[in-house]
Amino acid sequence: MFNSAGSMYEEIEQNRLKKQRKKKLLIRRIVAIILLLILLSYLGVLLNDIRRFHKGDLPLITISSNTKEYDDGRVETYYSLGWVFRYYYRETINTQEIAPFWSHIKADTELKRESYDPSLPEIEKNYKIPSNGNKRDKVDGVLFFYDDNEKLLGTYKCILSEKDCEVTKSAFIDEYDKNVRKSDVQMSYIDSRYVFITEYKSKSTSVEEKHVYLYDMFAKHLIAQYEDVRYATTMEKEHDSQTYGLIDTSRFIAKKDNNWGIEEVSKGKVTNLVNYEYRLINFEEETKLYILLNQQNKWVVYNPNTQVYTSPIDKTIESIHYKNGKAYIVAYETVRYSEKNYYLFDEDGTNVLYKENVDNLKAYDDFLIYAKGDTIYIINYDGQEAIESIKLYINLDKAYNTKVKPYSVEIIDNTLVISTPKDQEKTHYTDVYYYDIQTLQLIKTRLNVKETSY
Repeated sequence: MFNSAGSMYEEIEQNRLKKQRKKKLLIRRIVAIILLLILLSYLGVLLNDIRRFHKGDLPLITISSNTKEYDDGRVETYYSLGWVFRYYYRETINTQEIAPFWSHIKADTELKRESYDPSLPEIEKNYKIPSNGNKRDKVDGVLFFYDDNEKLLGTYKCILSEKDCEVTKSAFIDEYDKNVRKSDVQMSYIDSRYVFITEYKSKSTSVEEKHVYLYDMFAKHLIAQYEDVRYATTMEKEHDSQTYGLIDTSRFIAKKDNNWGIEEVSKGKVTNLVNYEYRLINFEEETKLYILLNQQNKWVVYNPNTQVYTSPIDKTIESIHYKNGKAYIVAYETVRYSEKNYYLFDEDGTNVLYKENVDNLKAYDDFLIYAKGDTIYIINYDGQEAIESIKLYINLDKAYNTKVKPYSVEIIDNTLVISTPKDQEKTHYTDVYYYDIQTLQLIKTRLNVKETSY
């Protein structure tokens, strides 16, 4: 009886264990199927994302994304389920990749350029920087570059000569150079990153070599080479009263093959804007336009924003003025000595005004001013008198190379001020006329004003 009851209990226990094992097995199978389905789904999403990546689409499931900015562009990263889509929009790296989420951005801390001019010399990068507590420009053949706050921007180890190596000075062009008196001005740094460096080999000898390099302080690399460069305008820094040559935003005037052109530097790369085929290039600061003289002695004006050239003219361009959205060119030809004939050209090169043997035709918004003999004339763009002419006490024909000029014209706020000195003594009397710049109505006249010229 006892054995029979024990066998029954044992049989029940075995059945229970069998059911338990079957249940566990079923659960394992269900988990395995679920995991397999998840894996297949994951692989399906991955394969689909690989297909989307090659089509140029973003991931099917984007968990997050970010953009990292670099000095030469940016990298966009899109995070998905264990992988990333990464797009490189950099000048030095222009590619894309699908990679594991733990992968790092390529060349994250480097700026490598493969488009450098092969003719540029290699420079020493791992040199010992000498101490420079006094913040001098050069120590032991190493140039130091400081900003206005005396923060060190970078250094450069001279490669041709420790002595004859310096920050480049703006070049003098020829007799047409408008800035001839400021031709020995040190070029300023560009964007606190680029600097022009002049290197000499065998300076002041018959075999002298002169090289003007554009140096990228960020990449520590020479990126361009020129025969000369020059500023667009100048600026005098208050802390040392030294005059520095500035460029036009990122554009600068440079010389190659004995001709001048215009280049632009951005993100470590130099682009040519105007071909090297001009005898002279001047920058018009007021209008931000360039005045160019070609090899055929024809003058043109170049607009860097529209990349448009005016029609060439055979008169020397003195200035440019905008009226109603159109550019007018003041030009002249020298007749004899200092006598000039003045012209006013439109953008098509058509002469719309001619004045013979006059002094300094100057254009304003609604009128032009010039002087001839003993009279100042204020005319409109049709050549008609805008206001009554003003007599001079000093005849222009007898006033060349004098310290006191026969007249002066300036704009003070909204007032046109014309002064006519009565003699050529340093301290003299003058009559001063004040006109409203908009209406050209006479506001007041001050007679016999005592002034001293310097």
